[in-house]
Amino acid sequence: MYLKSNIEKLKNRKRQLGWTNQKLAEESGVPVGTLNKIFNGTTRYPRDKTLNAMVDAMGMNFYDIEEAGVQIPMLRESGVYQAIGGPDKRATLGTYYSLPKELRVELIDGKFYYMSAPTLQHQEILSKLSGALYSYFYDKKEEYHVFVSPSDVCLDNDNYTMLEPDIFVVRGKSKIVNGSCCEGAPEFVIEIVSPTNPEHDYDLKRRKYQNAGVKEYWIVDPVKMRIVVYVFSRDSVPSVYTFEDKVRPYLYPDLGIDFERMKRELV
Repeated sequence: MYLKSNIEKLKNRKRQLGWTNQKLAEESGVPVGTLNKIFNGTTRYPRDKTLNAMVDAMGMNFYDIEEAGVQIPMLRESGVYQAIGGPDKRATLGTYYSLPKELRVELIDGKFYYMSAPTLQHQEILSKLSGALYSYFYDKKEEYHVFVSPSDVCLDNDNYTMLEPDIFVVRGKSKIVNGSCCEGAPEFVIEIVSPTNPEHDYDLKRRKYQNAGVKEYWIVDPVKMRIVVYVFSRDSVPSVYTFEDKVRPYLYPDLGIDFERMKRELV
């Protein structure tokens, strides 16, 4: 939505200058092959550095290429979409809900973070873990709900953060709003690490979950073949397990997840 309008404005500016893609490449330092892909639509989300160079070379600025009335150009750099928001430069939930449906992002403290497509291995781990949790809670007297990505969690109950945990557990229905969003912290969260951006789960989201009041947080890392378990309600120091272990959630001690079996069955 935003990108199509922005690219059209870049094309118009190039026509005004009478430049070819070769000329723009010479002036901006962006390879002509990259420019060809951007202008023919093959590259849908140019990197921030690339777009900066194009904009500067043609004497434009970010405000020139914003959609009228919309305060957020989507510029990708290292997985982060930089937001030009309101007076404090932060994007809001309003912008989050207006993004193209095919664009997978999380909003954290007013910044958008790009989410790459999950691998088959990621999805297999997700299905096995969520299935084990669902089966465990099925016959419990207390009401628990197990959700998987993409499911929205308005973690801080503010206008600047919306996460999509891989798996999360909510006790009762008080935090479920209109069947569409969890408002506030789930009690249990699992993230399956993306190999392209592991620090996102290990650092940024860990701190967010801890500060919001999540009781237990698992980081499942298929590359390092380990499970890092934080029990924030008990201690800030994690326990570390491998894919040779059976791991029991602190919150649900009679549930055992057999990672050794899971490892054998993974694609």
